[in-house]
Amino acid sequence: MNTIAFSLREACFSYGDRAVLRELTFEIERGEFIGVVGPNGAGKTTLLRLLSGILTPTRGEIMLDGLSLRSIAARERARRIAVVPQFEDVVFPFTVRSMVLLGRAPHLGGLGYERETDFAAADRAMRLADVTDIAERRVTDLSGGELHRVLIARALAQDTPLLLLDEPNAHLDIRHQVALFDLLLKLHADSRTIFCITHDLNLAAMYCSRILLLSECTIVADGSPVDVLTPDLILRHFGIRVAVDLYDATPYIRLLKQSD
Repeated sequence: MNTIAFSLREACFSYGDRAVLRELTFEIERGEFIGVVGPNGAGKTTLLRLLSGILTPTRGEIMLDGLSLRSIAARERARRIAVVPQFEDVVFPFTVRSMVLLGRAPHLGGLGYERETDFAAADRAMRLADVTDIAERRVTDLSGGELHRVLIARALAQDTPLLLLDEPNAHLDIRHQVALFDLLLKLHADSRTIFCITHDLNLAAMYCSRILLLSECTIVADGSPVDVLTPDLILRHFGIRVAVDLYDATPYIRLLKQSD
């Protein structure tokens, strides 16, 4: 069995004349837990959209399971990749349960009706994302944090081997942030491949086994949290001075007063 989930070869993307990503060449192995960090505007969300197939490289190639991603039909991609977006406009007043059930769409039969297995998968996803108690509420009435947990539940209901998340801890209180990353760690232990964009460097250091630092339209560092989350790299690409302490071989980033 191919151990490589994604393979990028000199992948580039531009919005018109504005280059966003240049010459990305790297691989994502099955079962990895990858954190993606970088300053605002570095192209992190664009990279996630390229991996999901929403966008197509303007040059270069992205392979999924050894096949060109652009050659895989949308329904088949949705059986392999689930995405938690950073934002989503909610227009229709679905109940939370109905919204989560949308994650089962790639698995439905020709008639499009949910089966008992689909309802069971949705119920399990709601429990994991801690939204069971709001299952009958309308998504249009939810807070930002509640809605984000519903989007996570929908992705979990999709039951895919690959999970792409764009700032999944955005809008969440600290309890739900920790609960979410604990959940991602359990999914990772169950052989799920996790690709997670986050601005929280300490959460990335605690949970991710590999960090990609995206800056200046490309990947400027790729390695373990200890190798990537260094004071020098953080100063160079985020423009702030920090101290990095090690606790049980895990880096912990402390902000320093920038005026000193």
